[in-house]
Amino acid sequence: MSVTAEARAAAGSNVVGLDELRRFIEHEADLLDERRFDEWCDLYTEDAAYWVPAAPEQESWLDHVSLFYDDKATMRTRVQRLNHPRIHCQSPPSRCVRVISGATLDGVTTDGAWLVRSKFVMVEDRPGNPQRVFGGRYAHTIVHDGERLRIRLKRVDLTNCDQSFPMLTQPF
Repeated sequence: MSVTAEARAAAGSNVVGLDELRRFIEHEADLLDERRFDEWCDLYTEDAAYWVPAAPEQESWLDHVSLFYDDKATMRTRVQRLNHPRIHCQSPPSRCVRVISGATLDGVTTDGAWLVRSKFVMVEDRPGNPQRVFGGRYAHTIVHDGERLRIRLKRVDLTNCDQSFPMLTQPF
């Protein structure tokens, strides 16, 4: 899918194509895979949210518990913990790879944010622990802040979100 005329008009002068949006979300995944958590956090706007619902088709983080619901301050705290050399739940540290496919431009908000949907698989390896595989769908709300692309909202819908998960520490 390409950027429509309506999307171009709503986005104003900061028009980007689907290929650039796809590369941006792949870059986000690379930062997480490489454990560059500070840079990952910097991709998000100051009013951002990172949300992983705990129920299929969950409509709000306000009326149901979520696996993750982080605002920017909570994301920074999470990053500080992940970067700490003695974080017990990451000893040894996870090695992850995320594969993203099927990115589509799902629309543009009235303020010019792009809504990008994709599918993902994440493999997490920690020596001495069983390998874990997660899969699902991403929904990114991406804005251009005048300088660069940033994430305003990332929703991660895991295929098995309603199951029990021991120690979820790695962002998806």
